[in-house]
Amino acid sequence: MRAKRFSKIFGMGTTVFLAVLACATLVFAGVVPGDVIDKTNWQKAEGLLPESVLEWVKIGDYILKVGELQYDPKEFMTEATRRSMTANIGKYDLDEDDIIVDATTRGPPGFIEGIPFPDVSLDDPKAGVKLMYNRQYYFQQNGNAEARNQAMWVGRGGHEREISNRYINLAMDGPPQARSLRNPEGFFKKAVIAVDYPFDIAGFAMLLWRYSDNRPDVTFSYVPSIRRVRRMSPANRSDSFLGSDFCVDDPYGYDGKVSMFNWRVIGQKEALMPFRSVTPERIVVAGRGHWETTSGITRIVYGYETEDWQGAPWAPTNLVWAKKPVILIEGVAKDPYYNYGRQIMWYYPEMHGPKYKVIYDRSGQYWKTMLISFSAYELDDKSHRMISVDVQDVIDDRTRHASLIRTAAPDNIWRFNVELEQADFTMAGFQKFCR
Repeated sequence: MRAKRFSKIFGMGTTVFLAVLACATLVFAGVVPGDVIDKTNWQKAEGLLPESVLEWVKIGDYILKVGELQYDPKEFMTEATRRSMTANIGKYDLDEDDIIVDATTRGPPGFIEGIPFPDVSLDDPKAGVKLMYNRQYYFQQNGNAEARNQAMWVGRGGHEREISNRYINLAMDGPPQARSLRNPEGFFKKAVIAVDYPFDIAGFAMLLWRYSDNRPDVTFSYVPSIRRVRRMSPANRSDSFLGSDFCVDDPYGYDGKVSMFNWRVIGQKEALMPFRSVTPERIVVAGRGHWETTSGITRIVYGYETEDWQGAPWAPTNLVWAKKPVILIEGVAKDPYYNYGRQIMWYYPEMHGPKYKVIYDRSGQYWKTMLISFSAYELDDKSHRMISVDVQDVIDDRTRHASLIRTAAPDNIWRFNVELEQADFTMAGFQKFCR
């Protein structure tokens, strides 16, 4: 009798439980524009975010304001890149070292205009490598660039310190204007980072030479305290950058040499991803015809700058989160001494870049997450449209600390397709950035 009664009660309880579960599923099903997802309804974002980011929402660090893009990201590319989407189909391949080669001759590809692999099949064992090459070439499409940034250290107590620097990129492969450059050594790009604030590290500078073949990067750094330029080991690219939570390879999700990692596609899904704005930002023609951002650009505001904010001080508070398809790419360094273990990129194919990077240590334990966002830009007459990076935040969940990069902003004007002197990227020319 007791067993029968227990069975009846259990059955009723199960029915009630299933009814509650059905209601909960109904409440949290689907994410639509206008939703605000926080610690009270974090379940709505389950499966749409990396577990680390979902945890930030769950504990109240982040609040996600869901929107919908009012533009098609696939339309925001240069004419040269648009042409490459058909002209480069089947034109290039990879050798055994994951270096790009001419698909017919199997030799060096020469100058590559646009992106090299416009028709990547996810069934291809080399799909991850090809997508990462597309990312690098896609962000060369804007030509030479000059960008002022601030790197900010932010802990639980708020803003701690920051450094201001200039990033100057000489694109030597990808944009059509680079075709005329003298490049007998086969460089992909050259770049300089020059720090000008604060006083104790002002004058620190780095010079990068990246080759298109399998030669490792050549990097030089100038340290003001010893007044010497020294060559850095390629292994230094996994070291912390000036004591921040970033390593040297972290910008743009991954700014190292593609062939130095094993990349593989491990899945596809929909994800909630951050954007600066649901509409394109404005650029103008200036100087000798280059494009630059304006003081009217949307400024990204962080928690430590927001009155009465109860979340993490490093959380961006005015981004828009939109649901888009992503490809999951796993990257593992070929160098056994690289400081990171595997990295999982949540790669947004319409903008050819990762929106999240989940980082594990060499023992396989979760360590930190990088949040990345891109902006769409266009001229008033829409004759030029482009994509560039904006948010670049690394959050170390072990130390509960973050490093943030303030990119283009009202007081950080970014310039694209600028004229640069190749001589400035030689050892002699580098001296002018060192002081």
